[in-house]
Amino acid sequence: MKKYNADLKYMQRAITLALLGQGLTKTNPIVGCVIVKNNKIIGEGFHKVFGGPHAEINALKKAGKAAKGATLYVNMEPCFPFSGKKTVPCVEKVISAGIKKCIIAMRDPNPEVSGRSIALLKKHGTIVEVGLLSELAKSINEPFIKIVKTGLPLVVSKMAITLDGKVAAYTGDSKWISNESSRTLVHYKRSKLDSVMVGIGTIKKDDPKLDVRMVKGRNPVKIIIDPMCEISLKAKVLIEKANVLVFVNTKADKNKVDKLVAKKIRVISVPGKNGTLNLKSVLSSLPVFGVASVMLEGGPTLLTAALKENVVDKIMWFISPKILGGDAINIIGSMGFKRVKDAIKIYQPVFSGFNGDILVEGCIN
Repeated sequence: MKKYNADLKYMQRAITLALLGQGLTKTNPIVGCVIVKNNKIIGEGFHKVFGGPHAEINALKKAGKAAKGATLYVNMEPCFPFSGKKTVPCVEKVISAGIKKCIIAMRDPNPEVSGRSIALLKKHGTIVEVGLLSELAKSINEPFIKIVKTGLPLVVSKMAITLDGKVAAYTGDSKWISNESSRTLVHYKRSKLDSVMVGIGTIKKDDPKLDVRMVKGRNPVKIIIDPMCEISLKAKVLIEKANVLVFVNTKADKNKVDKLVAKKIRVISVPGKNGTLNLKSVLSSLPVFGVASVMLEGGPTLLTAALKENVVDKIMWFISPKILGGDAINIIGSMGFKRVKDAIKIYQPVFSGFNGDILVEGCIN
């Protein structure tokens, strides 16, 4: 039991380190590593930036020659050499450092790697244990797992609604439905996810910056769903132009598209019917831009389309103790469900209080 508790402590530390890389590794997993010898941490590290040294490399560098005979804890299987790999394979460095034992929370879901590093470690005489805190390890790398399995980023719907399910008054006014505590959390989440997505309706109505202001952190990639390319060149969201992706319909006005491109705004054309966009086509293109997670912050039109296309994985909805009435704007448009049993179901819901607001989080897919 004493040994198990020690293993648990060091794996928890590895996962804590991994979380420091949230929002920084793009389509790579977030990984933390701890190296222990004689019950003392002699090296630790995490994956700090996409394309940079992995957690194991950083930890081994700190441990130096003392790594020989030590135990290494890592939340995901060390990477294995494969075609197109950008960095030095961690498994080879672990072996050459003389690590005696590897405790790994989960296998790498990438079929190019999964189990191969574990087999190679064992082949070279390294003791390997897999599975400690595996569910927690999987939960912190949901975007990476989704990308590997489907080619699509993880999509989290964020909405602020009243008790009667409204997102704005009949005039369109929506400031502010949620309170400051809730909005602060949203900005924190923005800083940890790769991107924030809204529709052109939100840009026209609110002219948002979609940046991180209420907490310290990096700004996400700003994704604008603008089928007919109606966005104004003066829109605030375009100020940080290198961090913006505008998606338009293949039939959008070429002159308008050319004006955006001339301003060095990245514009991507995707198919869509009747002046809309196919959201799966949008999402499937995002990994190329290093986007593995999306906070969907658009209004009812975009959210309804996303739910109909079944591309939303999780919800993060804030319910405010306010009532706006029947003439206010609903959170979701018509879905066409004839029976209650056909409704979209939220699994594993979690409810939290934020100074009067209630945050509802859960999974759809």
